[in-house]
Amino acid sequence: MTDYNSELGGYDSEQVEMMQEECILVDENDNILGKDSKVNCHLNEGKLHRAFSVLLFNTSGELLIQKRAKEKITFPSIWANSCCSHPLHIESEVNGIEGAKNAAKRKLEQELGINPNDINVDNLQYITKMRYKARADLKWVEYEIDYIFAMICDVETNPNKIEIEETKYVNPEQLEAIFDDKNSKIGPWFRLIKENFLDDIWKSLNNLNLVRDDLLHHMGEC
Repeated sequence: MTDYNSELGGYDSEQVEMMQEECILVDENDNILGKDSKVNCHLNEGKLHRAFSVLLFNTSGELLIQKRAKEKITFPSIWANSCCSHPLHIESEVNGIEGAKNAAKRKLEQELGINPNDINVDNLQYITKMRYKARADLKWVEYEIDYIFAMICDVETNPNKIEIEETKYVNPEQLEAIFDDKNSKIGPWFRLIKENFLDDIWKSLNNLNLVRDDLLHHMGEC
């Protein structure tokens, strides 16, 4: 049994509270095995669990990216896609793609301060999913099956400062410059998305159904 005081001592209290939420444990083919706390899923070797990544584009075709806050327990102060988190083991979020959409709507409000009335889950276009593992440091790890969504809408944001340090909209060339900058720290899942899916998504914003697939991409450890 995890000693939360030992493992999470010294971190931001809001972040510690969220680490006790229960993620959805899955096998390598995304079959549900059960549930466990977010801290147990990310500690040491981790436990494979579901996650989601949202790519939010404005109607000018620019992608919203975020720099994670320094208070984040895993991967603090790194650049990531618009919103990324975990479906929880609750009735509204446990059912595959639809559950991940509901989780995304919840976190778009909690992280970015987007009015939930401005987010129609039907407009969250499912693209694909990928399995990957990436260490943040010796203690923390991401080991996830990540459901990837794209959405096009103009929204007002009010980022939660405990979650997000900075946001910006970028076009492909501006994003490339960030990735090429040796001083930029990039989330490993975001790098995988950019290297494998993002170019096709950007080219297909007028019809995102063209880039949807029903595959589970096994990316290994990165």
